Order: sequence, then C-alpha cells, then structure tokens
Amino acid sequence: MDCDSVAGFCSAVRGGGRAILLVRHAERGKIDPKDPTFGDSLPITEEGRRTARRLGEMLADCGADALESVRFISSPLLRTRMTAAEIAAGMGLGGRDIPAYGCLGNESFYYNDTSKVLEAFTPPENFFPACFRYMDEGSLDGFNPLAEATDAMEKWLFEQTGNARVLIAATHDLYIAAFLAARNAYTERSRETWPRFLDAAAIYLEGGSGQPLRAARYALVRTGLSDRITGIPSAAV
Repeated sequence: MDCDSVAGFCSAVRGGGRAILLVRHAERGKIDPKDPTFGDSLPITEEGRRTARRLGEMLADCGADALESVRFISSPLLRTRMTAAEIAAGMGLGGRDIPAYGCLGNESFYYNDTSKVLEAFTPPENFFPACFRYMDEGSLDGFNPLAEATDAMEKWLFEQTGNARVLIAATHDLYIAAFLAARNAYTERSRETWPRFLDAAAIYLEGGSGQPLRAARYALVRTGLSDRITGIPSAAV
C-alpha cells in the first residue's frame, strides 16, 4: 500500500508539482446508525477544529506559489464544511469561498440508492464488511460499480482543479478508501488500515498548460493528526 506523509505531499507540490488532496473531515461525534442523512448536521469537535487547523499549517509548507493557486471544495455536510474552513485558516487563507458539492457527500459517485446503502451498513458492525466487500468485488447493492464510479469521480475532480496547483476537497472516509482501492493504492484493507480523521487520498498530477490532466500516482496520506476512525460519544463532544 502506497502511503505518504504530509511533508512528502508538500515536497512534491513545492517542487512545482500539482496535486489533488481528498481529505477526510476532522473528528466528529457518533452518527445515529438510523440517520438517513449520515449525520448531515453533525459538527466537528473542538479537537477536530484544532487538528484541522494544524493540518492547514502543515500544508502551508507547500510553498507560496502553491498557496497562491489553491482551491478548496467540500461536501455539503457540516463536518466537511467546517473542516475545509479550518484547513484554509491554518494555511493563512481563511475567509475563502468554499463551494459545496453533493457528489462529495450523500450524492456520491459511489451511491445509487442511499436507502440501500444505509441498509447495508445496518447494524453498525456491518459497515466495514460491507465496504470491503464492495472494494473486493467491485459491486454491492445500492452502490454504483466501483471502477466506473471512480473514473467519474476522477474526471470530475480534474474539472474542479482547472488551473489550480492544488485542489483540497473535504470529503468522507468511504469515498477516500473506495477511490484508492479502485486505483490499487489501498490494498491492505482492514479496520486497522482505514483512513483516520484528516487522512487523505493524494492524486499527483501531470499535464496542464493546454494538455489534459492525468494522474501520475495515487497515495494514502497519513497525517498523524488522529488515531480515531469513528466518532466520539456525543456526551464528550
């Protein structure tokens, strides 16, 4: 499994490279397993705010040239919007307009029937077995075919990148894992290797300047800012 650090990501960009970073949102509370919105209105915790801003401070090492040409986008869910805003603030880019797109959230490229997805994840202990079956077999009831969904997502991300040096997209753990699995960059699949809060998928880019963008390499970026993969009890938020 190809893993990078934030420092490695910054080094690649600082050297003149271009990249997309699909970031899992920061720490949140637990989601009600019966919530059909998958926790739409759940905020990040105070620890989530702190670590998201810290990630922004770390990403500022991408260099001044990259910071002048960075774009932020987000899922519409509150926790991703808050995460994107804190990362931007940590990079010294607070106050930026951060568009929200449903395809980074509950209108995911990977889902075709959210009610069936919720059913597949119920009870909660079914979540990881269902996710890994989808990644291993490439299909699951309620989901779009893994390969086709990933191709569509990548194409859309290229369109969103435009002329930016770096696109930072705040999204959700399953989409990061599924994307990397489809690109053979998340091969050791288990609960222990699942993306933690603020871990990310990096897509290192080639092309531009009149040439179509294409992916040169994919990697799971371990930020080291959280050791949690599930939300904390609401009483502790």
